[in-house]
Amino acid sequence: MVKRIFAIALYSIRQWTAELRILLLFIFMIIFLRTDIAVIGNFAKEMDVAVNPLVYPFYSSDAVKQLILLSGIIFLFSDAPFISNSQPYVIIRSKRLSWVSGQIVYIMIASAIYFFVIMGASVITLLPNASFQTDGWGKIINTLAQTNAGSLIHLQFAVSEKITTYYSPVTAFFLSFLLNWSVACFIGMLMFLLSLKFHRMIGLLAGAMVLFWDLLVINMLPFRFYYAAPVTLSRLGILDPIGTSIFPGVAYSFIFFGIGIVLLAILLMIGIRNESIEITTEL
Repeated sequence: MVKRIFAIALYSIRQWTAELRILLLFIFMIIFLRTDIAVIGNFAKEMDVAVNPLVYPFYSSDAVKQLILLSGIIFLFSDAPFISNSQPYVIIRSKRLSWVSGQIVYIMIASAIYFFVIMGASVITLLPNASFQTDGWGKIINTLAQTNAGSLIHLQFAVSEKITTYYSPVTAFFLSFLLNWSVACFIGMLMFLLSLKFHRMIGLLAGAMVLFWDLLVINMLPFRFYYAAPVTLSRLGILDPIGTSIFPGVAYSFIFFGIGIVLLAILLMIGIRNESIEITTEL
């Protein structure tokens, strides 16, 4: 059964080669990210100092940048519940439980690929002026974190001093990937569940509402709502690494996503048993 589940997931991944929208999504996101991060590379070149290229944690801690990146996730999974012309035959051959499990794994793999590409592009953008041999975060990043140099060079996101203080570059990069991957899986599975049970537009609306909820939380609502905002909980710069403030901790964030993803998976597996399957056209 495990082999069948992964075969279904990889079949869905292979469908990307026939979809121009997926290629355009990755191209747009890479251009968008490179334009912002290249500013740091240019600054390092002017200063003639190598920069640590693991800057993605700062980028994804910016509310606007993160919302745009996660809008890409909503677009990636906009064809949920992933029932194209060929999928009903896959369901018949694999059985419903295996199929829905395969689509859950697909969401997880697709989310990982998306952020591997995005985060890889962030590193590659800085490579001409970068070095992994910097002392900790290095002179360039520490300068941007501790001074107003970012505004002077028109950097479009903040370099968080909290991140440079409490995390090493590798740790911050790894945690950012896990947080981004977790919220992408959460959004993807929520869209899949609601699209399967109701309608594709309901799933899309739910994904958009998760992003809109983040805007409400960070701009209008009391801090305690941070604990129930998936997108907010995916930003490393917001989380409290030592448990001494009113903000959620890193452990809490992973517990939140772990429980949420498991519950969504259970609901999907229960709901698929009596769900009617209708063929839909590709977007």
